[in-house]
Amino acid sequence: MHISFVIVLSLLTVFTSAAPSRRSNSEVKVQIVNNRTGRSVSKTIPLDNRRRDVAQLFGTGPLISDGKFLASSVQLTRLARGGLCQITDKNDQIIAEIDECNTYDDLDGEHKIANPIDMKGSVIVCGKE
Repeated sequence: MHISFVIVLSLLTVFTSAAPSRRSNSEVKVQIVNNRTGRSVSKTIPLDNRRRDVAQLFGTGPLISDGKFLASSVQLTRLARGGLCQITDKNDQIIAEIDECNTYDDLDGEHKIANPIDMKGSVIVCGKE
């Protein structure tokens, strides 16, 4: 009984394409949004538990207004199993927490109204739960 080269190649292709990506579990993509203006910016962040200044990481572009970095919500747009990101304000209070189950959070605490807040001094930390 001979196995055809085509069958072997087909099986290898199926098993290779079914293999999970290594990259998908080591980083997430976070989007910060000003819901009042509709503007947003996204960045890929490694899950390494490093503190990153939000304004420095996301601050070049459409969310800068009159010297302030204004945003009203945050969401994960690329998930990683067990990934968790927390944003703290300049007083070290948690203002947002997002993960693979809760991918969206409001930054100003008012879920019914989009009130952009100045994110300068805020820090984001992404790691594994």
